Amino acid sequence: MFRILATGVYKSVNSISTNNSGIVRTIVIATNIQSITSELEIPRLSGEDIRNIKDISNKTDAFDILANSIAPAIYGHNHIKKALILQLLGGNEKNLENGTHLRGDINVMLVGDPSTAKSQVNFLLYNLYKF
Repeated sequence: MFRILATGVYKSVNSISTNNSGIVRTIVIATNIQSITSELEIPRLSGEDIRNIKDISNKTDAFDILANSIAPAIYGHNHIKKALILQLLGGNEKNLENGTHLRGDINVMLVGDPSTAKSQVNFLLYNLYKF
């Protein structure tokens, strides 16, 4: 499987044959394309990294430690940082007995007053997710 990260502009385009029908084609004009297949491989962790992960996982306040580790230069907003941790870790995919499929994805939209560091947190989250 080959996966890419495409960044671009979503645009609707009228086709010549459907001028008056109200049906339009939609396209994405790509401004950047990156291969992310190699980034999905097994991460390279040292023995010390694994020991640190196990140490944190055994603590009762592991969730708070992880939340405080995201954007430590940005004061407060712990509930937002915790939501971002949950998004990074994701949820569990479930297939129910009645055939319903529940995705494990967790989506977050940051909304707030100006000057509340939404862009900085978003930038840091993007770089964490890319890692």
